[in-house]
Amino acid sequence: MLGAIDAGSNAIRMVVAELSTSGLVRVEAERVPVRLGHDVFTRGALDTGTIDAAIEAFVHFREVFDRHGVTVYRAVATSAVRSAENRELLCHRLFHEAGIELEIIDGEEEARLVRKAVVHAFAQGQPPRCVLDLGGGSLEINLRDGVGAPWRGYSLPIGTVRLVETFGLQGAISDAEAGMVRRYAATVVRSVLPPTGELGTAACCGGNAETLARLYGDGHPTQPSFELAALERALPDIIGADIATRMERFNVRRDRAEVLGVASLMIATVGRQLGIQRFIAPGVGIREAVLLELAEATAEQKARTEGAHDKALITAARTFANRVDHDTTHGEQVRRLARALFAQLRDVHQLPDDCAVLLEVAALLHDVGEVVHTRGHHKHSEYMIRWGRIPGLDGDERELVALMARCHRKSLSEVKKVIAVAELPKERRAQLRKLTALLRLADALDSGHRQRIEQLVVSRAGDTIVLDLATRDGPSPDDHELLRKAEMFEEELGHRLQLTVGRAMSPVAGAPGGSTQPRALAGPLGRVLPRALH
Repeated sequence: MLGAIDAGSNAIRMVVAELSTSGLVRVEAERVPVRLGHDVFTRGALDTGTIDAAIEAFVHFREVFDRHGVTVYRAVATSAVRSAENRELLCHRLFHEAGIELEIIDGEEEARLVRKAVVHAFAQGQPPRCVLDLGGGSLEINLRDGVGAPWRGYSLPIGTVRLVETFGLQGAISDAEAGMVRRYAATVVRSVLPPTGELGTAACCGGNAETLARLYGDGHPTQPSFELAALERALPDIIGADIATRMERFNVRRDRAEVLGVASLMIATVGRQLGIQRFIAPGVGIREAVLLELAEATAEQKARTEGAHDKALITAARTFANRVDHDTTHGEQVRRLARALFAQLRDVHQLPDDCAVLLEVAALLHDVGEVVHTRGHHKHSEYMIRWGRIPGLDGDERELVALMARCHRKSLSEVKKVIAVAELPKERRAQLRKLTALLRLADALDSGHRQRIEQLVVSRAGDTIVLDLATRDGPSPDDHELLRKAEMFEEELGHRLQLTVGRAMSPVAGAPGGSTQPRALAGPLGRVLPRALH
């Protein structure tokens, strides 16, 4: 479970999400109307009441994190906290009273995070070349010249809470006050941003943009948008209403009603300055970007950890084989073939990735029982794997490997009986059947223990899976033996198997850089399908 907290100037937002194989799944989200920007932009410090309210919110968030088993989180604070002289007091109390470490980010990082969230939200298409994020303390603007061009991020000190408190804009906004806000915002935008030309469309993030899209938008279910012209037509009603009227008329919370007038003026002014006629509200922000980066970091760490675990487990299996004086030459070839089958058939077998290393260990040790006796060696292999000491191989995983070794030979009916009575959960038995099918096929592909196959490429031809084999000696009259154990694969995975056999690519004499050319390919042979190697 992952957690993210965005301590903004107008509210504090929290989200918990689960990282699954299909991506991030939101589990719980909350917004607490603690206005950290209150008094900060006029007096330069967080007042005691605001700090106490923030502590209470974070203590609650800690309880939510603990309830959901959040293991990784990131909590960030933006404009209000970074502007406060006593920000360290808030961070100190949060750490000691709520057990949460708050990171104060600068405007550049704030702009980058919003940009990341928006780009991800437009994953199926190109995002607009302008991204706006209007918060309580600042306005972040991301710009780029075109598709593929680098983004440039800007942070402008013209957030909604900052302007409301600085200019004393409580309640309805008069024409004179609206003109003052427009002039101030336009001056800041012109002084910070380079010439942009007519942008046309922009992504606009933040709660105010989402509210305006709901009120005046096109009703799109995932990325609603609204026109600048529609916003400007509605401005007199928005800014001319007092707080209570806005709450009732627009169905918004009080803290939203207090800043909606200034927000509307700001968005309209920035739209005019940058030549924006349409605003898309993707409904994402800093929280979503933080979650994305936590998910990426977690996935990378998991891959590194699993990679180290996999290498250690395979090393332990080799050490075990050496300890009992077993020659793993055949086992190593079967392991390589099994790994190639697993990787290239993921869409067919749909096994979790952590099964791959178990298949490799089983391939490496499937005939280790030969050190006891060749006859019945599959049973000896099972016993030795189950009761031998192989560090890192425990519980269900050890049982899976032992049973794969047991089932790598003998008839399919016998194999089914062994698996049916295995002391494994139903899901694990289903995995065992598929893994055993892959192991039996890989074992058969090294027929005669000759390590002929140098490359294996899997492709599809309708409902048939074709194995293209590149061997060091080319086609052989006994290549039909390579599919002698295909029955379980075809039954468990629901695809007929065929193969082609061709000579491996070899260097062309005298060619620069060791260029290669293919040798002769096999013609039809038993279950062999003539097919070019790639």
